[in-house]
Amino acid sequence: MGRWGIIEEEWRKGPWTVEEDKLLIEYVNLHGEGRWNSVARLAGLKRNGKSCRLRWVNYLRPDLKRGQITPYEERIILELHAIWGNRWSTIARSLPGRTDNEIKNYWRTNFKKKFKKSSTENSEKTKVHFLKRKQFQQQQLLNSQIDMKKIMSLFEENENKVPSHVPKQEDMTILYQNNTFHEQEQGGFFYSMINGYANYVPVPEASSNDEDIMWDIGLWNLDDFNVNL
Repeated sequence: MGRWGIIEEEWRKGPWTVEEDKLLIEYVNLHGEGRWNSVARLAGLKRNGKSCRLRWVNYLRPDLKRGQITPYEERIILELHAIWGNRWSTIARSLPGRTDNEIKNYWRTNFKKKFKKSSTENSEKTKVHFLKRKQFQQQQLLNSQIDMKKIMSLFEENENKVPSHVPKQEDMTILYQNNTFHEQEQGGFFYSMINGYANYVPVPEASSNDEDIMWDIGLWNLDDFNVNL
């Protein structure tokens, strides 16, 4: 027994007749869309609510767009399917005059097999790319380990090599003192200035000739003094 007292086995199935279409159109024009479960009682149709809705939406409504899907509509279907997937009713809202059932059938006829094959190919490519990348990373790690072993081996070789003669601390001290003494001999007076003896003025030693000159000068001055007297 159905909702309105009609036995469900009595619901008519199969193709719609012209008379049924006419009754459904008159019902929608009078009551509007959406009250599909009332059609059987009010319109006298022996069709359930779901069948009436699908008949109206897919075939009878006046704003339906007839003809094949255009390239523009196809592009929209592809773009929206990439976003919404198989939500055909949502996609149909962006294509005025096209039904969700029509879009679904068009997709399955033209793109389902193609996209399934493309998806499989992309999956294989992704798998190959992942394996190659993993192999590359493993090779890089192996190369790094080999390089590190080479470096450690070189360090060990250098540590095992002992020089034939290593200068001792005493030798370095003597060498420094000799160099310092040599620098003092070469520097002379300027070396003294550098080391804090700026007020030092060397006085030359007087020679015998210098003493004679000083004596002569003293005598000459004395004679002049006596003459004046």
